Amino acid sequence: MSHLSLWVWIIPALLFFWVVGAYNRLVRLRSRVRKAFAALDEQLVRQIVWVQGSLPDAMSGGVQTSPAELQDEVTATWARLHAASDQFAAALAHARADVADVPTMAGLVLAHEAMRTALAAALTDAVQPDAVPSADRLQVRWLRLLHQALPLRVAFNDAAQAYNRGIAQFPASVIARFAGLRPAGQATRLAEPR
Repeated sequence: MSHLSLWVWIIPALLFFWVVGAYNRLVRLRSRVRKAFAALDEQLVRQIVWVQGSLPDAMSGGVQTSPAELQDEVTATWARLHAASDQFAAALAHARADVADVPTMAGLVLAHEAMRTALAAALTDAVQPDAVPSADRLQVRWLRLLHQALPLRVAFNDAAQAYNRGIAQFPASVIARFAGLRPAGQATRLAEPR
């Protein structure tokens, strides 16, 4: 066997093993994104459970009035919070199905912001001044939940950025394109205390 024929076998073998190694690296980076989201997901579910547990007992099964019926302002505020928490739960379920989808993550962030806004309105307008627990105590509990989710959001965003950098580098970007690996969305501002 001549040196030329030996190189004809060595170069394709090296190229093959490099491609497999680069692909495995991208898969590991994507797996880190999924693991980081799983931890964040657990905290976000706790937020949903807490918000839905904070609803008045009359709303635990949903709003009992039809859309055509008139509602007082307090009931309408609680109904908006209930709808926003349901919307966020649906967005979270959708995000679980495809963690690496940019529009899905953007939808999750928007749904969380809608739930936060509805909760703020409920604490301001719908919680009675003599309620137990008070609006201030509910706000403190909500902020505690947000603070617990903050490091998990940061970890998820860091993992997503590392994955996005990995699939953007040449020549790994060519492998990512052929393997159907798309950039991951980030959860910017998700669960950010204000």
